[in-house]
Amino acid sequence: MAEELNKGLLYQLMIAQLEKDGYSTAARAVSEATLTPESAPSNRLANLVRAGLIAEKGGGFAADLSTSGAYRSGSVTKDIKGIDFDEPRENKTTRCNYQTKFITTHKNVCRCAAFSHDGKYVATGSADTSIKVLDVQRMLQFSGHGKDMNLDDGAGAGGAGGRPVTKTFYDHTQSINDLAFHPFLNILASASRDNSIKLFDYGGSQKKAHQVLQDTHNVRSIVFHPSGDYVLAGTDHTVLRLYDLNTGQAFVNPQTQNNHFGPVNQVAYSSDGKLFASVSKDGSLKIWDGSNSRCINTIPNAHSGAEVSSVMFSKNRKYLLTGGKDCRARVWDIMMARPIVDIFFGAQQNQQQRLRLQTKFSYNEDFIFVSDEPTNSVMVFDTRTKEMTQRLTGHNNTVRWIATSPVDPYVLTCSDDYRGRFWIDDIAAADMQKNQSM
Repeated sequence: MAEELNKGLLYQLMIAQLEKDGYSTAARAVSEATLTPESAPSNRLANLVRAGLIAEKGGGFAADLSTSGAYRSGSVTKDIKGIDFDEPRENKTTRCNYQTKFITTHKNVCRCAAFSHDGKYVATGSADTSIKVLDVQRMLQFSGHGKDMNLDDGAGAGGAGGRPVTKTFYDHTQSINDLAFHPFLNILASASRDNSIKLFDYGGSQKKAHQVLQDTHNVRSIVFHPSGDYVLAGTDHTVLRLYDLNTGQAFVNPQTQNNHFGPVNQVAYSSDGKLFASVSKDGSLKIWDGSNSRCINTIPNAHSGAEVSSVMFSKNRKYLLTGGKDCRARVWDIMMARPIVDIFFGAQQNQQQRLRLQTKFSYNEDFIFVSDEPTNSVMVFDTRTKEMTQRLTGHNNTVRWIATSPVDPYVLTCSDDYRGRFWIDDIAAADMQKNQSM
């Protein structure tokens, strides 16, 4: 039985959309006619309509704007719960077996990567200023297992589904620092050392950006708000920027005392957009209110004073994963503002990281991936037991970036060896296939 439409919510969305589009008189008229309180301007109704049209055509990703951990991939919803330390579990290390399935090569250092929210695509960015978009299903079907291939755009060789590289964009003038997929539209955002954020339509034919957000500083990190209306950016400046994609206007926090004291290395949103986090070269971790951009908490020495280089929310929004140049990966309880998991691996290295340490949760948060600079590898730790379960080897230079699929046991690692490696956990993939066939 179809869920009954909440007319009150519909009227609120209509009023908010009219206010957003500048039709204040019409918004007041609808408010008075329906006895619905006026709402703050929002583009959510337009986004819902766009997502509905995409779903109606049967192609692409139908947005799920709820606050659950459910992700919709095509017509199949994958409910990925993620870690919850309040739920008891046998103190036994989970095993994994990640293997390289595909390798893509740039003409210079492969600096960053990101998966789409439905897990169907992954993009890589390079110091050669190029951005590649790869089809995950085509990589899975690729016949040359682990073979080093640098394929151009379009269909052709490379398995039954065509070439894995579906798009290549050249529109920046300097290195690509970060990439982010829109929550439900075919839009890919890129951040660059050329002080700009560019938005590309990876579902169309254009090879140039259709929107450019010009900053005054090197843009280090970007993330979309879950509504798709805004992009949060961390730069070489100490102040975070929140860009409105409808107007191109940048908003900054007027409370200057809450800003970082150094460049912002990474930013992240919680899945419901109610919180966002930032980490900096100043060694601090900051947690912000997503509705008014006010700083809720600052942990000034999150990694014993060392530079904090990465941050990621858990799916249930209760925890934050951070990595620092003190050779530690930490999982923080957001409410308690204290680490509940502390993984130290510097004893083997006897040195600090030269480059920014990368830490990421696996798709189900059973594992934590950590870049290991001295060995050009990635270590995989069990999130609960903190035991290292695997070391991903194959790169012949420093691993700069780790991207994990939000819905599948897939990982993409980027390295100074110019390559991006696509990995699959054979154990988890086999279990998922078994469950789907039952």
